[in-house]
Amino acid sequence: MDILAKLRIIFWGLVIALWGLFMYQYMNKDMSGLRQFRIKDNPFTGKPSKPPAAKRYIPGPGTEVPQPAGAGAIIKPAKAPLSSMSLIKPWSAIKDIPSEPVMPERSSGGKTAAAASTDESYPAAPQGFAMKVTRNFVIYEEGTEVSAELSDTVEALHGSMMLDLVSFSPWTRDKKVFIFFSNSQDTYRRLTGRPAWSGGTASSSGREIYLYKSDEAFGILAHELTHIYFDGFFPASHPSPLWLSEGLATYIQSERGYSTPDWLAQNLKALEGGSGFKLNDLVRIDSLEGADEDSVRLWYAESYSVVRFLLKLKQGESFYIFCKGLRENKPTPQALYQAYGMPYNKLSSLEYAWRYDLKTGKISGVNK
Repeated sequence: MDILAKLRIIFWGLVIALWGLFMYQYMNKDMSGLRQFRIKDNPFTGKPSKPPAAKRYIPGPGTEVPQPAGAGAIIKPAKAPLSSMSLIKPWSAIKDIPSEPVMPERSSGGKTAAAASTDESYPAAPQGFAMKVTRNFVIYEEGTEVSAELSDTVEALHGSMMLDLVSFSPWTRDKKVFIFFSNSQDTYRRLTGRPAWSGGTASSSGREIYLYKSDEAFGILAHELTHIYFDGFFPASHPSPLWLSEGLATYIQSERGYSTPDWLAQNLKALEGGSGFKLNDLVRIDSLEGADEDSVRLWYAESYSVVRFLLKLKQGESFYIFCKGLRENKPTPQALYQAYGMPYNKLSSLEYAWRYDLKTGKISGVNK
């Protein structure tokens, strides 16, 4: 072997050794100071501290479920008991968040006009509403006509969202989404029968979204459209994981809908400081029933942050491959490894890398 070949071997050996040292340092030393403990009570089983108000809310998962008793709680079959859930740190730093509705609003899953219709025969407009068919939507707006501003804005939002979601919803080329836009909450409630705290409601199978004019309407629309576009990628027998669905919907709401929830920044700061749920617990949570507002906001923020990290971690189809693995009912670590490779072969490795990136932005490239 000539001297040049030997030098090449030595060079690449040093490169690999330095890479391994770097990975060891940020995945172990940087996380060694985090205080961890187990809690006695499941924070998602207590009763809400107070009834939700009538405005801002966190939109919920895209799959239709029966509407339970109480303030819009989500009911899904629990994959694992949550009594053993672990926290990295208590979330005492975010206790001052104002009390607002945090539970999602879902339709009852009954057969609706849009669900029974075909794309060639759209349901008639409700009394007092005008109808307009656009490339991707059938828009119903209260009044004498559907404004060009509304239809143009909705179509622009769709185009922006497809930058992230086109692989998950190819059906949008052939099927339209039905949007019912009321001028007031009173009309919205008469149309849907929803309670006063509801800011909007959606039906994934019917491809329907109902909302009314408010400061949060555009964000609600982006969030709920994400559920319709993304959750349909998963079969009804194996729906999208709640953390992934809500994390992606909050990401699209913020990044594409330019409507970042005002509670998000404070919770991300708490996560950066070490608060939050262990990822092994986060991905097992399949129900937010009875959760208090602070816990739910922290859970949403962490789901959003992890999804954002996965989207930014690698360009190309990595996130799609990861979701496809989950759709095929593969364990989360296996789907993660097949999509992203080493060192992401287990959730604890993802957690170390994600938390390091929260502080530095050095892995995903997201500016701090």
